[in-house]
Amino acid sequence: MRQRGIITALSLATFGLGCRITEPPPDPTPPVKSVAATATGTGFHWVTATPESQGMCGSLKVLGCTKTLQYIWNNIKATQYQTKRLLIIRNDRIIYDKGGTLPYHVYSASKGLLGAPTLVYAMSKCGVGLTDFASGWLAHGDGARWDTDSPWNRITVEQLASHTSGVCSPSSSSGVCNDDSPGWGAKFGKADGGGTNWVYPNDAFTIARAQAEQNREPAAEPGSVFEYSDVGHALLNYVVQKACGQKLTDIFDFHIKQAGMGSPTFVALITTDDGQQFNQSEGAALWKAPDGAAVLRLAGRNGIWDNQNVEPVRFWSVLTKTTGNIPAAAAQGWGVVYNNNSTNMWTVGTRHKRLSLQMFGHGGNYSTVFLNDPLTATIVVREGNNNANGASYLTLNGCAIGWTGTSPACTRGTDWSNNWGVSSSVEASNVVGPRKKIIDPLQEAFFFPPPFCRMTAVARQTLDNVTDVYDTPSDATAIELDAEITVNPREGAGSSVVDRVEFYKESDGGLVELVGQGTLIDGTNPAQYELVYDAEAHGAVGDVRTYFANCVAQSAVDGTKKVPSYSRPVRVRRD
Repeated sequence: MRQRGIITALSLATFGLGCRITEPPPDPTPPVKSVAATATGTGFHWVTATPESQGMCGSLKVLGCTKTLQYIWNNIKATQYQTKRLLIIRNDRIIYDKGGTLPYHVYSASKGLLGAPTLVYAMSKCGVGLTDFASGWLAHGDGARWDTDSPWNRITVEQLASHTSGVCSPSSSSGVCNDDSPGWGAKFGKADGGGTNWVYPNDAFTIARAQAEQNREPAAEPGSVFEYSDVGHALLNYVVQKACGQKLTDIFDFHIKQAGMGSPTFVALITTDDGQQFNQSEGAALWKAPDGAAVLRLAGRNGIWDNQNVEPVRFWSVLTKTTGNIPAAAAQGWGVVYNNNSTNMWTVGTRHKRLSLQMFGHGGNYSTVFLNDPLTATIVVREGNNNANGASYLTLNGCAIGWTGTSPACTRGTDWSNNWGVSSSVEASNVVGPRKKIIDPLQEAFFFPPPFCRMTAVARQTLDNVTDVYDTPSDATAIELDAEITVNPREGAGSSVVDRVEFYKESDGGLVELVGQGTLIDGTNPAQYELVYDAEAHGAVGDVRTYFANCVAQSAVDGTKKVPSYSRPVRVRRD
């Protein structure tokens, strides 16, 4: 039966309210979230920990590890791959960091790092709805066809964000894409970087609104066909900025960025109609890997940061969900802006599937990936430079087209099977990227499969990915927290067992404290654990605090080896 004894004090923990933990003490006390960010000691920031403290093998194989993080780095650091940074984060700790601190081009990954959070803001504050027709913001002036012509007048914001609008890619060689405005794609490609040479009416946004074409004849119904298109995302950027009256960079810096985050640099600035200067987030920006990872952390936590909602939970949830997306996009593993793992795009290997189907993120120009698995609190970043006129593929043999006399000598590649959804002889695809050389071996670098961890209920209410703050029942003397742990969720039983589920409280400024260990709820499958927590220890009536669970699994072979996973957080108000 459920545990009803109320935890009234924090003496069971080795730290209490106000303690600033920057490195976890040895087990059995679990890893604790980073809490100090600056010299003043307020706000989140990344701290470092050993891979082994988070259940992964750094340089030596331990227990069930068949690869190490050092093995991965050794296999991608060769000059031919142009890897500039590899960053592995677990449970808010950087556990592996190679490649330096300078920002690098992330190419299309900026769609998920700048385009997605600014869309969240537009949905929250500027009246943009995913099912709204994009014509509401695109049809004025040069874009008149968006009001009058089919299929333009039926394209929604979500279809632009999900690459299902039917708008041609600027590089498409299809004759249909150049029927009415021959050469528009080439002009868009040149104007896309902004600058004084490409101003209204020859700017990228005006070209996209007035000259871009549909890659079907007759045009397919919007939403029915998936075709990845930078133009579609540029139009989404225009919608966001037109609705909000601010550049993307201003929206990000003034409304999204929090303590522990940095901003992108060299974001394209485009001078468009009505004297407006807007940004595009479908390429060109430079990001530091930890800053991009921080954006994914914010998205994976449904916008909760330092005990505050950075825009409502429901909007972040819509952008990171892996079910209920437009079918044509979902079939390709795409949601709203973000790519996701619902089709096993990143975990296609059969030997190890230790990351979840809920993993989401975005890649860029074959060379970069930013991924977050919210069920295992694992973030993966690989940044690489474009090599000459090709891209920094991580092929299994040889190099991509584009290597020149100024580049390292390399034999032309023939095996491209490292790349997502691409046959062994094809290199030109929008879904190529480092999988077999990064994501597959990364999963083999765990001691054993990390537990999947999620909060299921709080204050006697089932979590719904919509509610920002859950209120306790009136005059409640306790706060009930429930969480679910699943061990070996994708590999079957045998390698690990449940060790414990603990609950943590985050307060203002990023302070974190352990509040207690959960008790198994009899008859639950998957196993759920509950903590009944004293309401007065939560804080005064009206106080809002953030809670999350830490699910810990231990090896069935060696009980000293454990793997923790943090859950997404939730916010609770004492009524």
